Amino acid sequence: MISQRFAASRDQVRQARKFVAELLGDGHPLLDDALLLTSELATNAIEHSAAPAEAVHAEPYRPDPGGAGDRLREFVVTVAFTPRGVLVTVQDAGASGVPCTRDSGPAATGGRGLLLVNELATRWGFHRDSTGTVIWFELGSPGAKAERPGVPVRWTGPYDHD
Repeated sequence: MISQRFAASRDQVRQARKFVAELLGDGHPLLDDALLLTSELATNAIEHSAAPAEAVHAEPYRPDPGGAGDRLREFVVTVAFTPRGVLVTVQDAGASGVPCTRDSGPAATGGRGLLLVNELATRWGFHRDSTGTVIWFELGSPGAKAERPGVPVRWTGPYDHD
């Protein structure tokens, strides 16, 4: 399991994708889906986290080891290789709402991130703890989602396997 912290700013979404891409490698069969879903969850972490708007959009990221405020201005991406495929988590300061899919209108420019996660991931979910919200997805070998039709999304931790 390998993790990296990113400043909670939109320009760091690309860096989060690059982090995942470097770990998976160019020839990995799950690379494209992993990059797309990482991008969606990193964007959600920036846009929907409980971090103050001024910290996310205006204030530059300044690491302050041990400083309580740092956690509010960053998100953490973790990649783990599992027997089933790859597991990616994105942790942020959290928000009061429950992460869920929503019905975006055809003209909407956003709001489809978790719909993509739900369609492409073999499993996904979230949990909260004292550090915030962790939302995760697991990608299995190609075709794994098709082998489990009708399986509902499980709102569990990423390591709670069947």
